[in-house]
Amino acid sequence: MYLTVAILALLASSAHARKPNILILLADDMGYGDLGCYGNTSVRTPNIDSIARDGVKMTQHLTAASTCTPSRSALLTGRYPVRTGMAPKGIMRVNLWPYSTSGLPESEVTIAEITRQAGYRNALIGKWHLGLHRDRLGDHAHHPLNQGFDHFYGLIGTNLVDYGHEFKVVTHARPYWYGELFSIWAVTVTALVCLLKFRYVGPVTFLLAFMFWTLPVYAIYFLFDNMELFTSFLFRNHLLVEQPIRLAGLSQRLVNEGLEFMRNATDNDLPFLLVMSWVHMHVAIKTSIEFHGKSCLGRYGDGLQELDWSVGEMLRGLRDAGVEENTLVYFTSDNGGNLEIGADGGYNGRLKGGKGHGAPDGGIRVPGLMKWPGVLRTGAVTDEPTSQMDIIPIIADAVGVPLPVDRKYDGRGILPLLKEKVAISPHEFLFHYCGDKLHAVRYRPRTGHTTWKYVTHTPSLLPGRTTCRFMCSCNNAVPLATPDVYDMTSDPGETTPIEPESKMYREISAAVESAIREHVTSLDPVESQFRWDRLVPRVTWQPCCNGIFPFNCDCVDKKFENAKS
Repeated sequence: MYLTVAILALLASSAHARKPNILILLADDMGYGDLGCYGNTSVRTPNIDSIARDGVKMTQHLTAASTCTPSRSALLTGRYPVRTGMAPKGIMRVNLWPYSTSGLPESEVTIAEITRQAGYRNALIGKWHLGLHRDRLGDHAHHPLNQGFDHFYGLIGTNLVDYGHEFKVVTHARPYWYGELFSIWAVTVTALVCLLKFRYVGPVTFLLAFMFWTLPVYAIYFLFDNMELFTSFLFRNHLLVEQPIRLAGLSQRLVNEGLEFMRNATDNDLPFLLVMSWVHMHVAIKTSIEFHGKSCLGRYGDGLQELDWSVGEMLRGLRDAGVEENTLVYFTSDNGGNLEIGADGGYNGRLKGGKGHGAPDGGIRVPGLMKWPGVLRTGAVTDEPTSQMDIIPIIADAVGVPLPVDRKYDGRGILPLLKEKVAISPHEFLFHYCGDKLHAVRYRPRTGHTTWKYVTHTPSLLPGRTTCRFMCSCNNAVPLATPDVYDMTSDPGETTPIEPESKMYREISAAVESAIREHVTSLDPVESQFRWDRLVPRVTWQPCCNGIFPFNCDCVDKKFENAKS
């Protein structure tokens, strides 16, 4: 009997000694209040809620940016975008064109490159949004397979509202865009006609100038009027397999691809890192027929239910493979809900602001759920500040690979906090950027229970509104003459700043301003991936699966061509 007990204990201990599998579930544009476990009673999300029930819910979980591309870079690298060149510098705050030269630098070490050193099989399924080419067509320097992943299936770029065929991202951002573009062209052409009439220029010069001005203006019009043609395609590894993307049924295909990867890894007894980077809840929202019209919240609710189903299928896959007890599961969103999109945008609860607003919590405070059987207590909750950048120290520790020492990491080891061994977050300060501009600082003193937020800029909202026209510009944010300080523990909606004349205000300001100086000195010069010459699309690099671009660029992923939409 004693021998049997000893053997069972040895087996149990060896099971815990095995390297854990890692499943990261990343939603897109999900609002802080969208999930049942965060208070939503309008749409049921039982599968996602089960992660909170079986693990830890983080109520003050923060992204490094309020837009997709910089936020995702920080999650994968554990470093602020301003350190990696992924902090936007102007009006363009995401990598809009997959065939530009902008992307996550090869010098950055991702989660997948950490786990690869420990013998893991790595895959990213879904949205990448961190670039493709760098110097030439086909170099795929920014491709997921060049950033530590062994398998990729999904979008190199992002989902866009244009794919829904109802309206276009450019005219939603600027309703009079086409009129503005035509006016610019017409004024210049009128001036040329006047010059020709009064013989300041000859006919040949007029024609050359006319062509020189008309062609680029028309090219800009054509580019922005055909975003689906220029940006909508799916890759499997390095191969273009679908163009344009069939959004209806895409969730099912992502699930199938993820489950197949999971089975292949477990059948070969290999530990795996699987990042399921969902397209929901980004517009355009299209679901399969099983979820269409099934929610009381319209398309957004339909998409939320389909996302919850997708998460449930992945969790079921872990159980079916017999690896649930040895898998770390982490669920989060790349940024908060998009308020500017109306009914198709997420719900951020009582938080201020939303996607693209910069430092307000509605754009950067997101669901954060983690379960790890045998390591984290079930049903635990932490209200302490945590960051998506913290996942890389957790994973590095779990797989036994030290982080590189040649760079500064902004993620912290929060596992003792999640295990309830300590009560205070290791983040004394968290820096909230809008693009490459610091707009706020979160301060968690080493004593007490309060988290403070020191705000230096506020988004430039439409008059009488809580939104911008499309996405708030970092350059147009309103600087505050006297920074606001909020008690985020009792006032998460940032409604009532404390009195600037108070002793508490002076103490907080002194601590934060000292931390800002120290933070700024820790930043090394870095090449920006958001220079205009990097962001502009290389039209000659555009893919076309069945012909020569832009003709007959239409194909369906043959692996799923018979799948239901």
